[in-house]
Amino acid sequence: MNEVLRQLENELGLLDKIVRRTTAKHLNAQDNKNLVKNFAHKYFTELRPVLLGLVGEDNSLVRLDAEIQELLRCAQRRALVTDYRSLMRGARESLADLELKAISSRNRPNTLAFVDPKCQRILDILEKVCPSAAQSYEQGFRDLADKSRRSWRGTAVEFREAVRELLDTLAPDDEVTSQKGFKQEPDTNGPTMKQKAVFILRKRRPRDPQVKAFANAVDVVEETIGKFVRSVYTRSSTAVHISDSIDEARKIRDYVTLVLAELLEIRE
Repeated sequence: MNEVLRQLENELGLLDKIVRRTTAKHLNAQDNKNLVKNFAHKYFTELRPVLLGLVGEDNSLVRLDAEIQELLRCAQRRALVTDYRSLMRGARESLADLELKAISSRNRPNTLAFVDPKCQRILDILEKVCPSAAQSYEQGFRDLADKSRRSWRGTAVEFREAVRELLDTLAPDDEVTSQKGFKQEPDTNGPTMKQKAVFILRKRRPRDPQVKAFANAVDVVEETIGKFVRSVYTRSSTAVHISDSIDEARKIRDYVTLVLAELLEIRE
């Protein structure tokens, strides 16, 4: 959460400097307008979903949305420099409110009504071990609880990211590649998710015959999610496949939950 807020603050700060350097009454330079447009698109496609997953439809988030939408409208027409500055000031105030709420939310139990006890336990432990994995895992559940949702590709990616982020935390690349006998898989730039899973389990239970079986399960998760995400692009009508897609997304949730429970050593 802090990373997203810092990124928003930094990018707003850069835009504010550009606007303040403008001596004209209006912001006319197309390059500067494009910077504002790019910022707005990035906010709504990449940064806002993270904020939404953590604070929900909070009033401060709604205000921030409105201010950034209006910034985008300004960049699409001839607007006063003072309008840009006023909107950026309002956006920063909304960010400050969100940061306060984010801090207070860390002190509350992160209990979701639509998450079963085992998954809630996984989420609680992830919050302590790897907050970024917890964000992705929680967002996957929030997506599945959203009855109006029409696409599940992002949901599948969130669940995959939960596994990937936890593996990166428990098995850093340099530790995995420096182990005796490590071999780089073809067409990869670093250790695979499967190799990281084997590394983690062998550290805990060197002679356990289940290590290979679990590593294969991680492989299945990665392959299943990859196929699902690719299949969305090849379907001619998403609407026809919505019911099938949510069933696949739920299966992915179940696979990921099994993998996370094993990595975190959570038993029934």
